[in-house]
Amino acid sequence: MSKLKPSKPISVDRILRPQTGIHLTLEVDDLTGQADIRPSMILDLDPDRVIVAQTDPPLMKSYLRRRLEASVVRRNPVTREILRLGWKATVLSFENAYKLNPGEKSPDQAVPIPIIGLSRPTLAEMTKSNIRQAYRLKIDQDSGIILTINPEPAEVNLLDFSASGLMLSTTTPLAFSLGLGLKLSFKLTFPSGANLPVHRLEGKAVVVRLEMDPSDERKASLGLKFHELSPEARRALPKIIHYYMLEEQRDRLIDDL
Repeated sequence: MSKLKPSKPISVDRILRPQTGIHLTLEVDDLTGQADIRPSMILDLDPDRVIVAQTDPPLMKSYLRRRLEASVVRRNPVTREILRLGWKATVLSFENAYKLNPGEKSPDQAVPIPIIGLSRPTLAEMTKSNIRQAYRLKIDQDSGIILTINPEPAEVNLLDFSASGLMLSTTTPLAFSLGLGLKLSFKLTFPSGANLPVHRLEGKAVVVRLEMDPSDERKASLGLKFHELSPEARRALPKIIHYYMLEEQRDRLIDDL
């Protein structure tokens, strides 16, 4: 029986390999989750820099010395889990004619290309990342917010919602009867006493996630992505989320007193 080769220790060099795709997140709206994300590719590693290709549209030189979120996707070799790892990178340099292969015998073989130099992270600085994350409001039973869906007239339990969609819990048979990819109509009704621009949101959403409850096989949760919202609903949704964000902060402050 052959011996198993010991696995190599995880290092930055193994994660940030040349030819690995990378995303640079410049700005994120914490309320809506909308972000300015520029895809690129890692070209080389220096002792203190990660060399990436210039983005399209190009990152402007006004970002020099500014920080942004850089992230890559990696598969865990043991668990096979796919995760995104990122770090807060400082933009160190811009070069319009970086030579990718300067050691080639013929200078003509060294291709000059535009690049961005990012600060190289330590392994401890790299954390799990999510390049798109709208603020999600957790809904408790006392919130007074009611969700109904159609074609199923039965009332379901709202778990959370954001500017991009919502999560609900329901019975397992109903979850499977709806199924992934189904477009359905929904209605969110808010308490009349809440200071909101509207007290009812209606539109259409698509089922994009189905998860079984590990503690109760009779229950499941569905993730819905908003598909069609009226202009009025799109204008009102961020204001509604902001209202409940402030309510959460107020409740935490009261609890801390």
